[in-house]
Amino acid sequence: MEKLLIVFIAFWSTIAESSAQKSPLKVGIVGLTHSHVHGILGREKRGDIEIVGIAEPNRELAERYAKQYNFSMKLVYNTMEEMIAATHPEAMTAFGNIFQHLEVVEKCAPKGIHVMVEKPLAVNLDHANKMAALAKKYNIQLLTNYETTWYPSNHKAYELFNSGKIGDIRKVIISDVHLWPAQLRG
Repeated sequence: MEKLLIVFIAFWSTIAESSAQKSPLKVGIVGLTHSHVHGILGREKRGDIEIVGIAEPNRELAERYAKQYNFSMKLVYNTMEEMIAATHPEAMTAFGNIFQHLEVVEKCAPKGIHVMVEKPLAVNLDHANKMAALAKKYNIQLLTNYETTWYPSNHKAYELFNSGKIGDIRKVIISDVHLWPAQLRG
């Protein structure tokens, strides 16, 4: 788990560093059906990303989120291909059906577009291996989003590590609590 956190932080740090001297990272979104999409839709106000396009065929769903997050429906495209051609994102986030993850990587990797998918990474080992091979072949970052990565406590730990204030790290143990609704906690 700690290796995954380090990889994830390294991914965003690499992309953030490459765009830190320029403008915010241009991000595309494929699908709005996974609830973690709220994290990316709410992140734009921080200034480190710019949502350049959203591929979502369900107009009613897109309109609901457009009202909630105050984005223009001009950002919404029916297909990922239309969105990529029109907006040229640097990174793509996939918040739709897990079966679409391979397709997202197949479309984005040859164009040099980094990809973040929701968990799980793939529907099976065959899809995962194909995705990994494409990421390696086209030298893109491919990662699975874990909600805990965005927790402020993890960002603070990363900040402390980078500041040099805590010395050399020999081991990391992370225990994050997911605050499920009371009726689901048992």
